[in-house]
Amino acid sequence: MSAVPTDPDPFIQQLLNEGYELEILHQHLLVYGIPYVNAQREVCSGILAVAYTGSRQDGVAARPKNHTIWLQGELPHHAASDKPMGDVVNHSNTQNLFEGFSGNHYFSNKPNNVVPSNFYELVIHYHSLLRAEAQQIDPNADGRTGKVRPNRDPASVFHYPDTASCRSGITGLSQRLKDYRVAIIGVGGTGSYILDLMAKTSVKEIHLFDGDTFDSHNAFRSPGIATLDEVNRSENKALFFQERYQQFRKGIISHPYRVNADNLVKLDDFDFTFSCIDGGISRKLICEYLSNKGRGFIDTGIGMKLHSFDGAPDELAGACRVTACTQEKNDHLDRCLDYAPDDGNLYDSNIQVADMNALNAAMAVIRWKQVVGIYQDQERAHNLTLATSLQSLHREEYEETPWPE
Repeated sequence: MSAVPTDPDPFIQQLLNEGYELEILHQHLLVYGIPYVNAQREVCSGILAVAYTGSRQDGVAARPKNHTIWLQGELPHHAASDKPMGDVVNHSNTQNLFEGFSGNHYFSNKPNNVVPSNFYELVIHYHSLLRAEAQQIDPNADGRTGKVRPNRDPASVFHYPDTASCRSGITGLSQRLKDYRVAIIGVGGTGSYILDLMAKTSVKEIHLFDGDTFDSHNAFRSPGIATLDEVNRSENKALFFQERYQQFRKGIISHPYRVNADNLVKLDDFDFTFSCIDGGISRKLICEYLSNKGRGFIDTGIGMKLHSFDGAPDELAGACRVTACTQEKNDHLDRCLDYAPDDGNLYDSNIQVADMNALNAAMAVIRWKQVVGIYQDQERAHNLTLATSLQSLHREEYEETPWPE
């Protein structure tokens, strides 16, 4: 940890004052230099690791989730009996806690049958148990090294920490996305919900392409709320959403213009693209360009029809489509995408169906997370259509490579 603590938690400061060698990295508290005894009765040095979300904004110190902690190192043993410390070690199934760091042994030993109320109590409990064994071999063994570690936690894209990932143990999964640069073409409806979902991932950059202004119908088909003053500004959509979401995180970049034949080359720099536009001609131009370049992308679409029946109220029938294109499969676009300039789709009349926009966006982001290996994907279907009237998901256009057994 840096010589000047950046965390107001008094119990972290107490550990530092007593000489513990600490580091807070990727929402985990790491305690270095912890002595323990291995199977050969050697005194070794390990690292204790526990999810740490930091103090609350009101100054209340953070509390451990429970009484458990991880050790990176060999299996600790009792000095006298040469047996593993089964009273401390719950299991030894190595787990990746975050990129570049794994815990090897999961400790579960509740002091006096009470969960520690702060991280000072948690750390000294396990340090005391391990040190007691180590000092039977080396009386000078002690984890309070007095060393100060440099602060090497990389700058996060978020303006405040993602505490949920470390609590659930998926920080390593979330970090897989940290170098991705993605583009969203069209942020008036479905694209704005994709932005909302993508902004909560650790992707490095999210680029917004849109040449239209944010008008009242956009306020009714995008996440959150817009004030009347914001609507009356008639600001470019890309600029509007950049301003809104850069309050939450970094890496939101606006391109306040339409994507056309003259600027398609701008899409070459992205790891993945979401196409959320209505016009068939523009869809064909963008999708064919990306496909020919071997770039991964997802095209979204919503279809709406008004059904009238004699003696019955009118009803809407809708469908959401997500079409993925990857290096493994890109021969299905002409079969799945509608390139007609106007097919009479009721959705094109700016009908307010924000739930359909949100559903279409969730389908697209989930499919993207399958492509990049976050969510399991057993079928690898590249065209998905969900019909609201049946609440059914139709899958087609599978990769030829079968799912490994």
